[in-house]
Amino acid sequence: MKIVFSYSPIEELKEAASLVLHKQEYAHLRSVVWPSVSRFISFDRNANKEIKRLESIWLRVANDTNQAFHDLSIKDLGNVTCYVHGISCEGWFNVNKNAIHVRTTNVVNNDERELIETIIHELLHLATYRQELTYEQREKIVDEYLNKPQFKKILGRT
Repeated sequence: MKIVFSYSPIEELKEAASLVLHKQEYAHLRSVVWPSVSRFISFDRNANKEIKRLESIWLRVANDTNQAFHDLSIKDLGNVTCYVHGISCEGWFNVNKNAIHVRTTNVVNNDERELIETIIHELLHLATYRQELTYEQREKIVDEYLNKPQFKKILGRT
């Protein structure tokens, strides 16, 4: 699997609209950054820097992540686009576009492991997605994979 990191002002605006129109759905999440004009402008100016930072972080775990997917017989996703964002929840995915979305701002303690976990979490959603499952069932599947030794090692968990 290969990830291409990208920034799209259109994707950022679409997510801002989704946040505003579906505020109740986001209210229960542990970490949401709400949109504002200043956030949008600031992130737009710094998006390339964020992409380079995320690429650097991801390079350190990409091979191990691919190996974990292989060892656990998880579907190879091929080419995945990872859109970087300055707003919204920590991450989300789009099976129709084989894409994941990761918020790179306001990460707890600016922790790189948190970003890596978000990327892997969303990749696992893409790889295991079945429409007939509930949100809770999908999260349970992903959490079970994240608790496997292969992913615990990548994420520095014991």
